[in-house]
Amino acid sequence: MNIFKKFIFSSFVRPFFLTFSIVVIILLMQFLWKYIDDLIGKGLEWYIIVELLWYSTITLIPIALPLAILLASMMLTGNLSENSELTALNSLGKPFTYIISPLFLFTLFISISSFGISNYAIPYANLKATTLMYDIMQKKLNINIQEKVFFSDIEGYSIRINKKTSNNLMEGIIIYDYTDKKGIKKIFSAETGKMSITNNNNFLLIDLYNGESYNESVDNDEEYILKTTFQQYNLAIDLSSFKMERTTSDRFSNRAKTMNIKQLNHTLDSLENESSFVDNNFMSSFLSTTQNTQANRKSKHYKKQHRKINIQESMKYFQNYQNKRAVLKKKINTFYVELHRKLTLPLACIIMLIIGAPIGAIIKKGGFGLPVVFSIFLFLLYHILSITTEKMVKKDLLEPLVGMWTSTVIMLIIGVILITMVNNNYFEKIWLKKY
Repeated sequence: MNIFKKFIFSSFVRPFFLTFSIVVIILLMQFLWKYIDDLIGKGLEWYIIVELLWYSTITLIPIALPLAILLASMMLTGNLSENSELTALNSLGKPFTYIISPLFLFTLFISISSFGISNYAIPYANLKATTLMYDIMQKKLNINIQEKVFFSDIEGYSIRINKKTSNNLMEGIIIYDYTDKKGIKKIFSAETGKMSITNNNNFLLIDLYNGESYNESVDNDEEYILKTTFQQYNLAIDLSSFKMERTTSDRFSNRAKTMNIKQLNHTLDSLENESSFVDNNFMSSFLSTTQNTQANRKSKHYKKQHRKINIQESMKYFQNYQNKRAVLKKKINTFYVELHRKLTLPLACIIMLIIGAPIGAIIKKGGFGLPVVFSIFLFLLYHILSITTEKMVKKDLLEPLVGMWTSTVIMLIIGVILITMVNNNYFEKIWLKKY
């Protein structure tokens, strides 16, 4: 039977890693499609794109693992059932749980690894990916000067060309210089010209031929235009604004997705204390205001106008308290969502095995056909339930514990029912009675 367990294990591992790779690539393509507009046309170095994709891949691992386990387990038991190997094992007195026991140990190892990745690798990857994406979004577009259109992305300059020729020359060039930030003080116009960028990408070199320059000057409080004619004029424009500056990671280190469990618990304690302080401060201020109002009412000079002003101030104070309370509650729920997610995603690996293995035995089909359809449907059901309850938690419609574990408990119950029915040959008995 050790040979059989090795066979089960090897038959599961191969489709698991294949499915895992395919799912990661699909999710990575979805990420690229989402941010393609922010990446194109900015002249990014290849290693920056690779770095961004690497960090993004790490964040996708806990999502891809449950789906890979679900499909691989369904394909394995589907093949065994299709070839009547499950029936042969049952005739030997081996229950269905015996077949998936080696898979359970492997899945348990995957779940522990997923938890480690979620708690340690993903916070770091999210921090680096968020920082890098911010830097990319802040970077200006690459220089792309079009015909008969003013190009003003270079700070202090506006450039217009009339025509681009095939030999890398440009005709009808006009350049407005307002680098001193006091309006347009210099104008260059030339019949032809060439543009090039230095090797270190620090300067744009423009060689102008057969043109004129107009320079506004002031002499003895008199303004005049100085016109200069040239055969060749070399202009160097600073391109420092087009370089991508790398931001320090500390800027985004206070976000929930960039923290591990220890950091999340510490932040939640601070937020809970802050919430208690806001509540206590409001109650003490409210009691103090009430006592002052009652004391003033006994005074002979207390008028209706004063009473109205006090009511308005109390309403504003109460509204401010509600706004502060709502902001704090939303932040607390966000951190609780991230805390529970680090536990639910690793546990989802085991649940997907418990669901996928019996369904494969029921449908009696292996390969990438029917199991793919069932696995996608089941994972979408789990994902939709998770996303829906997560949004309800963030909107403060559900408690974090209830909202984040609802989908997990529902899928676990379904899995236990299915594996119990398959282990007791419930579907085989129905099939025999019917036919």
